[in-house]
Amino acid sequence: MIRITKLRSVELLVNVIVWMVVFLMPIVFTRDESIIWQRVWLEWIRVAPFLLVFLIHNYFLFPYYFRRKRYWYYLFLTIGTIVFIVYLKSIFGHVLHDLVAGPGEVRQRGIPEMIQGMPPASEGMYSRRIFPPQRLMILDDLLICTLVVGFNLAIKLAITKQFEEQKLKDLRKEKLETELAFLRNQLSPHFFMNTLNNIHALIDVDSNDAKKSIIRLSKLMRYLLYESDEEKTSLKREIEFIRSYVDLMKLRFTEQVKIELSFPEDIPNVKIPPMLFTSLLENAFKHGVSYQKDSFVRIEIDSEDLFLIFRISNSKNGNANLKQEYGGIGLENLKKRLDLIYGTSFSMIKKETENRFEISIKLPVNE
Repeated sequence: MIRITKLRSVELLVNVIVWMVVFLMPIVFTRDESIIWQRVWLEWIRVAPFLLVFLIHNYFLFPYYFRRKRYWYYLFLTIGTIVFIVYLKSIFGHVLHDLVAGPGEVRQRGIPEMIQGMPPASEGMYSRRIFPPQRLMILDDLLICTLVVGFNLAIKLAITKQFEEQKLKDLRKEKLETELAFLRNQLSPHFFMNTLNNIHALIDVDSNDAKKSIIRLSKLMRYLLYESDEEKTSLKREIEFIRSYVDLMKLRFTEQVKIELSFPEDIPNVKIPPMLFTSLLENAFKHGVSYQKDSFVRIEIDSEDLFLIFRISNSKNGNANLKQEYGGIGLENLKKRLDLIYGTSFSMIKKETENRFEISIKLPVNE
């Protein structure tokens, strides 16, 4: 809305400046040592009908007919307005001229001196060349009015296009925010359900570990409450979240499960969407960990020029529905979220072998 208001202000400013220039030209470009206001008023009287055509078109014909796509009405009324105003100018223009200049004055500047002393025949012939016939003056006025309307129409169409593009951007932004909020709200219950199930499994096995898990869960909840609703969070905060999540997962597994974390020592000061990789973490631990055989989960974050690279790989525990699960809601939501935020600027590569599954995501970031 602020941008649209600015565009309207710019349009008004351009119109005011153009017409101020038009009306100031008789004063600025006068050849006399002092301003002869009588001549200035005569020029303003000549230009005033063109301003009237502009005002009618700008504030009535365009918004009420052209913008509403009533093109035939617009064309008919525009032509009628131009013809009517030119007709009034041809009738009352000379009357106003005589009121300002006086009935005995010659209407063209400099003509009395130029034709003074000429023979009557030559003087009449010269006057006919200086004073065009009435029909030529009408044709000139029709042409000027048409140019005024055309110029105004071009400006209005350009501004209208900017209005429409800005409205479309606002709608897309609103839709983006709504969908991102929906995705975050969809993700959080799923995450808590898995975490609470993990804590429930620990209570009967080791109450101390269960207490530690609750403390770690409280840290995760704090992150969700204060960070997940923000559009962006720092990479450092996201890495802390991943560490807490992984520490919570480690309590469930034996040494057969090898969990590796690889983060940069000097964490770049960049912003990313919060909880962006949570669904991948969940999938890795859900489908990549086995209690019967050795398994692994490896999480890497690295920076490369102006890009952030997140890579997660895990073993495959032999689940027949693994492929279907990895193509399910979690990964689909992540793709949709990345597409909404980054458009075509990100890349996601999925690699899968018989014993290994890996996803690599490359995101553009600005420090």
